[in-house]
Amino acid sequence: MWYVVWTSTGLEDRVAKAVKEMHCQNRFFIPKRIVQIRRKGNWEYLEKNMFPGYFFVDTDDIEEFSNQIHKVEGFATVLTVDKKFFPLSGKDEILTEELYDNNGIFDVSKGFIEGDSIIVTSGPLKGQEGLIKKIDRHKRLAYLEFSMFDQVVRGTVGLEIVEKR
Repeated sequence: MWYVVWTSTGLEDRVAKAVKEMHCQNRFFIPKRIVQIRRKGNWEYLEKNMFPGYFFVDTDDIEEFSNQIHKVEGFATVLTVDKKFFPLSGKDEILTEELYDNNGIFDVSKGFIEGDSIIVTSGPLKGQEGLIKKIDRHKRLAYLEFSMFDQVVRGTVGLEIVEKR
């Protein structure tokens, strides 16, 4: 089951590296997104954290993992609800696995606008257009809203609109 680990913002990579060095057999990833920025007239791809201060871990023994992660240098703890470990729901887990690639990257999607609708033709947002609440065509961004832990979570991801029909 997938769980969320909270750590100090900016230390996600360091804590994840320490977890990897613990030789734990758990899958984990730091959710990252690819966005495009314009520098000197050219569009460049940049990798940023999707949820600063958090990463995901897939484990069958969350209590053992939680005990081990407290030994890691720097702050890290598994998120709990009412002092109980709370895994992602089945729906949240499916959405997480659909949107991120095997390296935990949310890549840039591409699509077009037809009337008032956004149609995504490629990328992780293909078929997930309902998550898009707003777009910024100039910055090539999509503003998303989705539910996680029964709360509304907002995020910004790369979306290139190639044409308007």
